[in-house]
Amino acid sequence: MKLNLGRLGVLLFSAVFTAGLLYSMAQTALAEETPVKKINLYATDGYVPAPDGTELYIWGYSLQNKKGTAVYPAPTIEVEEGDDVEVTLTNLGAAKQGILPAAHTIHFHGLDTDQRNDGVPHTHPPTFVGESFTYQFKATHAGTFFYHCHVDTVEHLQMGMTGPFIVKAQGGGKQAWTNGPSYDKEVVYQLNEIDKSWHDAVEQKQWYDRTDYRPDFWALNDQFISQNAGTSIRAEAGETVLIRLINSGYEKHMFDLSGRTFQVIATDGRPLPQPYETQAITLASAERYDILVRFDQTGDYPVRFDATTE
Repeated sequence: MKLNLGRLGVLLFSAVFTAGLLYSMAQTALAEETPVKKINLYATDGYVPAPDGTELYIWGYSLQNKKGTAVYPAPTIEVEEGDDVEVTLTNLGAAKQGILPAAHTIHFHGLDTDQRNDGVPHTHPPTFVGESFTYQFKATHAGTFFYHCHVDTVEHLQMGMTGPFIVKAQGGGKQAWTNGPSYDKEVVYQLNEIDKSWHDAVEQKQWYDRTDYRPDFWALNDQFISQNAGTSIRAEAGETVLIRLINSGYEKHMFDLSGRTFQVIATDGRPLPQPYETQAITLASAERYDILVRFDQTGDYPVRFDATTE
């Protein structure tokens, strides 16, 4: 059978072919222009000073390709809205002798990823000791998130495998999100609790009761604090500060600025339809809040945290 397209058919074919070629070229150019943020994390163990003067055994993530270098909390990851992100996890295993090899993952809590890159066992294969895996996704929403291991989550997260994940506005501008509220400086607070008996049991390879959770002290970023404690924010007159709050623990954590009013603008990595003002806020487990506060005078302003099991 002989196919005769004719003049009109040839013109239509040429137009469709040209449009497809231009679309393909545009997609290639866009891919080349889209920045790729690459991060390497290493799963291992380590020790950090505890308030009682002892060394607390932890599992965690490190930026160093060396056993025993885990830090608490895990390193803060910062990317920009629209970035293509690649996070490569290498499981080094424990430096401490006798610790059974444990598989690990990274779950990017609140970020939009497909199942292959979600770090949840049964839909994503865990990374065993000696293996590496690269997570790939696009940071589609600016906001406050965190990441953690999702293998045997109750134990691995308590052992220290969690850290902040911050998606900033495009171009690195000081906006809560692209074309969102502006600020002069930002502060990230990750909150957690530590039940030392769990860490001791893992270190000593002993059984422990996971239904018996009794924190001995509380974590504010890399500082261990009492149950009702706080810190302070240094601000200049007229500065607006963006405070990113992350509760990666199991208990509720209450936050206030010692009676100062602040504006809540986002929760769990998404802008609120209607921001609101308050003087205190309670974060449930895994919850995040973004708040803005303007300081009229230069000084150190008290920040208070109160953990509760209620």
